[in-house]
Amino acid sequence: MNTFHALRRHIERKIPLTDGEFAHVTALFAVKELAKKQFLHRQGEVCRYESFVVSGCLKSYHTDEGGDTHILRFSVEDWWAGDLDSFLHQTPSSFSIEAVEPVTLLVIDKPGLALLYERAPKLESFFRILNENALIATSQRVIKNLSLPAGERYRLFRAAYPQLEQRVPLKDIASYLGITPVFLSRLRNERASD
Repeated sequence: MNTFHALRRHIERKIPLTDGEFAHVTALFAVKELAKKQFLHRQGEVCRYESFVVSGCLKSYHTDEGGDTHILRFSVEDWWAGDLDSFLHQTPSSFSIEAVEPVTLLVIDKPGLALLYERAPKLESFFRILNENALIATSQRVIKNLSLPAGERYRLFRAAYPQLEQRVPLKDIASYLGITPVFLSRLRNERASD
């Protein structure tokens, strides 16, 4: 299947596209491949792209002054990756985005996105919807992390990312959940014995 068809299907879940509008998408997005452990960008660098994941898995994480890593999100097929604040304001990113496994992305830079909005104005609505949904998801995740016990956070993680445990190191899942790898192992063992 053509790499761009996955993006068209994704966009058309929110807004319909004519073939002409889709031609602007294919002209302005580029294919980018990352090997496992390769970075889309590093903390402190400017995020240059809005990136659609065609295949593979990325992790977004912040490294604190003590060297501890805090996983913010995973981006898998049919999801987006990037740091919107850094991308829009062209300022240093507060987190890194790294490939957990080989990744194929469709990327667009800031000038390309502005041109896309000019050539296909309804795509501005698509990106607005996309960013609204991302803000809502982030807010819900913060509330859940602050208010739910670890076992419930783990259950919700498994529901949101059903195949991810086989693809991502357990230490990364533990970091995402805000627990230690040892405690995650205990939760997994309890779940297996139920």
